[in-house]
Amino acid sequence: MRVTYDGGIRVQDGLREIVLDPSRKTPGSVVSHGHLDHLTSGGMMTPETLEVLRIRKGTGDGVELPYGKEVDREGFAVRLSDAGHVFGSAMVRVDDLLYTGDFNPEGGATCGKAVPEKVHTLIVDATYGKPTFNFPPKHEVEADLLTWLEMELADGPVALGGYEFGKSQELIALVNRLGVEVAVSDRIADLADAYVRHGIRLQYRRLSDLSDAERRDPRVYILPPGWLRPPLDESVSWLGSLRLRAAYVSGWAAFFDFSRRYGLDAQFPLSDHGDFEDVMGFIEACAPRRVYPVFSHAPDLAREVERRLRIRAEPLRGR
Repeated sequence: MRVTYDGGIRVQDGLREIVLDPSRKTPGSVVSHGHLDHLTSGGMMTPETLEVLRIRKGTGDGVELPYGKEVDREGFAVRLSDAGHVFGSAMVRVDDLLYTGDFNPEGGATCGKAVPEKVHTLIVDATYGKPTFNFPPKHEVEADLLTWLEMELADGPVALGGYEFGKSQELIALVNRLGVEVAVSDRIADLADAYVRHGIRLQYRRLSDLSDAERRDPRVYILPPGWLRPPLDESVSWLGSLRLRAAYVSGWAAFFDFSRRYGLDAQFPLSDHGDFEDVMGFIEACAPRRVYPVFSHAPDLAREVERRLRIRAEPLRGR
């Protein structure tokens, strides 16, 4: 098989070709998940991702492929398995090749886990592909976040900022453990509604449903990151008058000081990706003969795979 990046990850074998995570609508392609840097219409994807596509882009078509079902696509045997990244995210098996997409072997409250598969060729996400990119234990970060919330809620409502798809719904599930009311923006709620339709239990209210009298009650607001500081959209300008204690939640909080930069009260390094050691362990468990790291820190990861695991590795020059 030949693997290149040209408007998507192109897998070629003789006259056969399939494109994974194309940058534009490509019939016959496969889409790994619903984050906008991967999400296009026209391809094959999980039913969950197809629903996310229609919510996030307002329209879109695709071919549904549930986890575990193998089909013929462009002459290849294609099967999707849970990537553990976000709701509906998938690793893509193409004959004896596996593309992880964005993935997490630890998984989350609203998705499963990425499980290694023995393959000849592995295309692996390198978002956290540098050896210095490692997170504290996930259960410790979650415990710290919940403790902080309990303390701050004694003085009034609190805001958490996270990406509107994936992170925000994970935060809803996490805060639900406290039995505290959660209110979210309508865009976050639209996506959370899809989770509920697919059997994932989340409890939340929409900001737009709160009465004026309810707005100052102790609760957790889960908001897009840009809403943690002014200027706010006129429809939610009232949030600025609440003097919310606010925290940003992202894996990148393990390496960058967002609190000082944006005037926030706290930050928590909770990621929906695997960190460097997770990625290296996953690669070793797959025992591939060839590895293609892709995205972000692909050259760094390729060097470490060759040095530590003695597996041939070549970075794909993608977006």
